Amino acid sequence: MAEQGERRRVLPALLLVIVLAIALRAGFVSTLEEEIYWPDPTYYDTVAWRLASGEPLADAVRRAPMQAFLMAVPYSVVGRSPQAARYFQAFLGGLIPLLVFLITRRLRNAQTGLLAAFLASIYPYYVFAAGTLYATQATTILLLVVIYLAVRARQEPGFWVFAAQGVSLGALMLTRSIALALIPVAFLWNLRGRRPIVSAFLVCIAASAVVAPWTARNYRAMGEFIVVSVGGGREFYQGNNPDALASPYLWASIPEDFRDSIRGLPHAEWDRRCFEKGLAHVRENPGTTARLYGAKLLNLYRFYPNTLTENRFTVARTKWITALSYGPILLLGLFGIWIERRRWRSYLPLLATIGTFTLLYPAFTTCVRYRLPIDALFMVFCSVALAAAAVRFGGGPARFFGEGC
Repeated sequence: MAEQGERRRVLPALLLVIVLAIALRAGFVSTLEEEIYWPDPTYYDTVAWRLASGEPLADAVRRAPMQAFLMAVPYSVVGRSPQAARYFQAFLGGLIPLLVFLITRRLRNAQTGLLAAFLASIYPYYVFAAGTLYATQATTILLLVVIYLAVRARQEPGFWVFAAQGVSLGALMLTRSIALALIPVAFLWNLRGRRPIVSAFLVCIAASAVVAPWTARNYRAMGEFIVVSVGGGREFYQGNNPDALASPYLWASIPEDFRDSIRGLPHAEWDRRCFEKGLAHVRENPGTTARLYGAKLLNLYRFYPNTLTENRFTVARTKWITALSYGPILLLGLFGIWIERRRWRSYLPLLATIGTFTLLYPAFTTCVRYRLPIDALFMVFCSVALAAAAVRFGGGPARFFGEGC
């Protein structure tokens, strides 16, 4: 009965939060035109249209394919329309507050989950991401699915929960190749229950089974073993060379003689040469590499983007909006982590993911949009901190959040 009462109280509010999220994203999308503003979405647009029109994908290995798969859905219905893809993303954006709610509800309670969902629904970065056609939103959604299933598996272990976690992790790897690093991490956080090794292996096998068909397609199409996509070697060299900066910079900055030496090579070989070139620089300049790593780490967590391109979205007002929205979430999120420090095992999937992304990205290149998927995890901890403050100061908010906060 108590659970039914909770549903009657919470469900209408949650639905309103989800509707608010979709409305904000659709409203933002309505201000945009068919124009595509950046190179990555241009690539996804091309691949998505090939998929929708039945054309061969050819060398579609420069980026992970899931974003193109998603864009192909509206393209198959209305034709090649980036604006239709944006509205489709605006609708999918409602999944972010829902998933944040489900995660926080399992870790704390429904009231704290509603607060976290509200933060995710109005977060300016996420509203903006729905209209960019980058893979940022898809990565965020799939990462939250992985985290939710991981948290659920720790509380209610079962075959289908572990299998679903692996499938969602595989889909995440097809969205951002860096998610491959979560395979060993997920193996470790699933080492619990009556058969920990079996459970952990089940997650990894299910994830591999999702990725394997795309890997096989790459081999048939390219004659090269490419697990998801190429580009990691290039990113590593861009982040580790004599002229590397904390922020990403244009490929044109790479020395001309090196570019000439790799021009025309197969994709995988081209990427491998870049990685080797970057690794040689790291070995020869460990001190410089360490200082640059620290600068890239700070760049990942900076309060507003330091972009390569300038357009109407990079004005000072936008930077202030992003700083004033993200800053409190980060700081309160860190405080929430401290509050929950004795329950760190319950939060292990969240903490391990934050740590993996935080430590791995600065080894390559960093920018704010790479961090955005884990901002949702900080919102969970931020809501814990706000709920704890409400209980501390008493009154109506304390009664709403309850003693369990």
